[in-house]
Amino acid sequence: MSKKNIITYLVIFNLFVILIILLSKISIIKSFIEVIFSVVIIPIIFGVFLFYILKPLNNIFLKKKMKRGAAATLTIFIFFFIASGVIKYFADYFIEQFINIKSLLLNIIESRGGIDNIQSMVRESVFNINYYEKFLGDIQNYITLLATNIRKLFDKGIQLFSDILLVILIVFYLLKDEERIKDSLEKLFPRKYKDKACKIIEEGDEVLSSYIVGQAKVALSLSIMMFIGYKIIGMMNPLILASVTFILAFIPFIGFFISLVLPYIISIALGWNMILKLSILVLIAQILKGRIIVPIIMGKTMKIHPITDIFLVVGAATLIGPIGAFVIVPFYSLTKVFYKHFNRELDKKIKEFKE
Repeated sequence: MSKKNIITYLVIFNLFVILIILLSKISIIKSFIEVIFSVVIIPIIFGVFLFYILKPLNNIFLKKKMKRGAAATLTIFIFFFIASGVIKYFADYFIEQFINIKSLLLNIIESRGGIDNIQSMVRESVFNINYYEKFLGDIQNYITLLATNIRKLFDKGIQLFSDILLVILIVFYLLKDEERIKDSLEKLFPRKYKDKACKIIEEGDEVLSSYIVGQAKVALSLSIMMFIGYKIIGMMNPLILASVTFILAFIPFIGFFISLVLPYIISIALGWNMILKLSILVLIAQILKGRIIVPIIMGKTMKIHPITDIFLVVGAATLIGPIGAFVIVPFYSLTKVFYKHFNRELDKKIKEFKE
């Protein structure tokens, strides 16, 4: 590869980036990209994420000499069995919390004479001449609003069902046809670079697997630790708050601090004593996370400096949104893998050219 060819490839790459930026400014193209992103890209991201979470379980079945299709089916079945149990538990918990809140509000109204005030307001409104006309108008507006919301709710339900089905299919075929997919990716490279392509794909697969599984373990450990801490300090709704921590902990470094916004809002309402106890809990959790949990689980897998992580996450969240914050670190790691092999090959070609 000559220096002239290198410059040509760089110019082509820059022109391609400029073309993408210009196309994104056109409203029709922009709408098309947004649809593709929401309908295709996001389900693929969640599918790949779930694939790496379930891959260790699927590998256990494969070691038992099960066929790939049967192993993938059994893996997804076990996942749904566990997920349905968790959802049922959360549903019962939320209903219980709703009943408690309802009882609390009724007690407040009764203790402050709120029912008498409401009844007097109703009696005064009945004798108002315009009351019935206003009542009929409100009923008509409510019916129209209800019909509109039912349609929107139905559309959202259909979209959610299709997205879940698409994610399930993606996970199933990734588990079932993993080797075929790798072979297909290798065929995208020229024959003389087939060995290099195989190394890049294998290393990229290892990086993604280590990061996603490791981050899931970190998030689970952190959420369990916070749940126990919330129970000790007497924080309201500890399970909900710990669940928020589990979800947001997949965002490196800043996700944990974002998950603390809601607990601090609740603690402010409960007083300075709760704020102090929550701050001590956060300090202990952060020390345990940084000194014990992350080094043991993640080790030096990603080899990315924390400052780099923070800038990547903040930048991706600003430009793309929450999805960008979730995927930017593994994407950056894959880019590093590709760049490392590409740079190594480039140096080799330059040395050959000089000789």
